[in-house]
Order: sequence, then C-alpha cells, then structure tokens
Amino acid sequence: MNHDYLMNLATVMFFICYIPELYANYKNKNSNIYNLPEKAITLTGSAFAFAYALSVNDIVLLSNYGPLLTLDIIALLMRGYYTYRNHSIKPLVQDIQVSNESIV
Repeated sequence: MNHDYLMNLATVMFFICYIPELYANYKNKNSNIYNLPEKAITLTGSAFAFAYALSVNDIVLLSNYGPLLTLDIIALLMRGYYTYRNHSIKPLVQDIQVSNESIV
C-alpha cells in the first residue's frame, strides 16, 4: 500500500509550525545571535534531506523537503537580518539613554 499521504501530511504540519515563527520574527523584529545556530543546523539538515531526495529522485521527498528548505532559508535570513539590525541599533539606543541622563 502506498503511504505517500503520510509525507504530505508531515509537510503540512511543518508549514503550520513555521507560520507562527515567521510571523513572530516579522512582527517583533527581534532576534539575537543565539537564535542563529539553531536555524543554521535546521537549514543544514533540510539541505541534506533535499540532496538525498534529489539523489534518489523521489518526487514525494522532493515535494516535502523543497518547500521546507525554502522556509528554512527564509527563517535564517530573517533572523540574521534582525540580529544584524538589532546589534547595529543597540549602541545608538545606549548613547541616547546616556545623553538623556546627563541632561537631568
């Protein structure tokens, strides 16, 4: 019996899990350097799984790991961007606080 529907169900479940994460990253625009290793490891795992699916030429695996690899890339880029952005803005906020304290 063909159980391809189980892989399709797994893909849908992964997508459901990524929606809140991507929304939270966009909404909060918050991330730090400690969030990046987790996403890098997840991306590496997805890349290996996608490479395996390509090597065995399995359409079901390709349809599962292709979109997941794309979501992992987007999540890593978002976290990397917000980590960089928050890191570069942070010293400016501290300078403003010091300036306000010296006025009082």
